[in-house]
Amino acid sequence: MKFQFLCERLYRLFLLCSVSILALNVLIILYSVFTRYALNHSPIWSDELSRYAIVASVMLAVSCAYVDGRHMRVSIIEQSVSQTPRRLIELYQWLVVTAVSLFFAYVSFKYALSLSKFTSMGLSISKTIPLMSLPVGFISLFLMSSLQGPFKKPTNEGEIC
Repeated sequence: MKFQFLCERLYRLFLLCSVSILALNVLIILYSVFTRYALNHSPIWSDELSRYAIVASVMLAVSCAYVDGRHMRVSIIEQSVSQTPRRLIELYQWLVVTAVSLFFAYVSFKYALSLSKFTSMGLSISKTIPLMSLPVGFISLFLMSSLQGPFKKPTNEGEIC
């Protein structure tokens, strides 16, 4: 029960952050287009910030897509086998997603830290700051997959996890 409550709260937090970053990205792009065509001057930072924002938004939304089952996958084998092999396939998929997301979180964290001496051209900030969206996204996927567990549970109308 506590895991379900925590899973729902994290889901809402990740989705809210992802949507907020995406809305900010739209505003940045609109500002950039306006200044480019109306004022004949485009700030150099807007393109770079919009690229980083879209990556951050997607990395946070990936965990919500996993929970909803809206990620890209081939489920024809799951649907054509009986209950026991289906549960083994679900366990295997869960183990792969959980292990790979934890591994990618570790690798991307090390990579982001290794770029701390380099600055971005447009924003003039350390490249570590925008690249931290990668480990944060993979950690969010790891948390959501860990809290959800390997087997799909039937949910009531309106329930998330």
